Amino acid sequence: MDAQLLTAVRAGDARSTDALLRAVPADVLAGADGSALLRAATVAGHTDVVATLLDAGVDPNRIWADGTDPVSWAADHGLSELLQELLRSDLAPWRKPLREDAVRRALDVARRWLGVDPARELRRRLGAAPDEPVVVERERIPVTDSGPHATRIRVRAADGRFAEVQTSHRAIVTHLEGRLGTPAHPDELLARALHFADPGSCDWVESQTVLTDGRDPEETFRWAEKLVAHPCVDTRRFAAEVVHRLSFVERPFQTRAVEVLRPRLRAEADPIALDRVIGAFAEYTGSGDPTDLLPHARHPEPEIRRRVAGELGAALGDLRTPSRSARTPRSGDIRSDVVAALIVLASDGDGPTRANALLALAESDVDTAQVRDLLTARLADDDQDARFQAAVGLALRADPEGGRALRRIGAGAGDDIRLAERVHWAQRRLARRATERPPT
Repeated sequence: MDAQLLTAVRAGDARSTDALLRAVPADVLAGADGSALLRAATVAGHTDVVATLLDAGVDPNRIWADGTDPVSWAADHGLSELLQELLRSDLAPWRKPLREDAVRRALDVARRWLGVDPARELRRRLGAAPDEPVVVERERIPVTDSGPHATRIRVRAADGRFAEVQTSHRAIVTHLEGRLGTPAHPDELLARALHFADPGSCDWVESQTVLTDGRDPEETFRWAEKLVAHPCVDTRRFAAEVVHRLSFVERPFQTRAVEVLRPRLRAEADPIALDRVIGAFAEYTGSGDPTDLLPHARHPEPEIRRRVAGELGAALGDLRTPSRSARTPRSGDIRSDVVAALIVLASDGDGPTRANALLALAESDVDTAQVRDLLTARLADDDQDARFQAAVGLALRADPEGGRALRRIGAGAGDDIRLAERVHWAQRRLARRATERPPT
């Protein structure tokens, strides 16, 4: 085996791996050497490299020397994202398809973890004696850059040996059941999400995904609406999030959802559940009547103020429509109480709240001296997103200071690719809008 290729795989260098693989014959990649490379990438947890190897023709069904296969190994160690990459082989015709028996083996492996204590099982795997001291480390880690997270548990013996696992086995079981066409009952999916009761975790998110994407939406809504006022706060959080996720497309139960959510806006005391309720209510109503949201603009938790600031923008006009570029306020449509709330939120002590409020005002049809003064003042905001939204808002109002501020932000972006791209697209949008503006 090429030592340079193995080094790139172990280092997680997907680009070098891809380049070096081009010199390896297809029959070699499909055989023992390819399997050894896949094992090295899998054990190291390099999902990108695993994808590169599979794309090159490495066989994910090939059993390793210890009798384990890649899918079962990933399932055993709770590596949900890596396992899903292995499962994607069926979606890419250039990859070798994964056999169903490999999926079933992985499901059996993951299910074994559902009945054990992870730290105790890791201690057993280390072979630690009952009275032998070990250190148990727990760390929350992101599974992807913007996706769910997991908890990694590592048990370390005094001599330095350790065993570790990510506690995502319930998510893996849920995903594999769905793949095999045997999804669990909603109550079981709820129980899996609540085992660790960690919103945003793989277990939580996968149960949500199966409920909202893999089942009849009306049936799921009828199940969830009974739980949004449940005595258990974790159950309320989960149910409110299900109702929220169901709101992203038009539903026949929209009116019923509003009826269920409106009293929860007044009664929900938990900030996490309330955040989901506000989001769902705003989606189902289109924020056309923000009356029920306005009281929460003064909520003590910044997460709620951020949510309200983000949702109130839908109650205002939109500058993205070229025909409204003359900046004539629609006095009959604009609610002064919404504008007043957003102005207050744009000076909130929480940076993301200010940014959300400034975004709503920047994109709105509201063009008053007070709003322009506010946008100008926020060009010096401590929060980068807030500064950016203030600059865009002024530029949309044909204020030259907005364009100058955008150029300064772009020039100072440095290695921040995300910020540079945002400035670039904002400037392109403004240039396009200038050519579309109707003559006055």
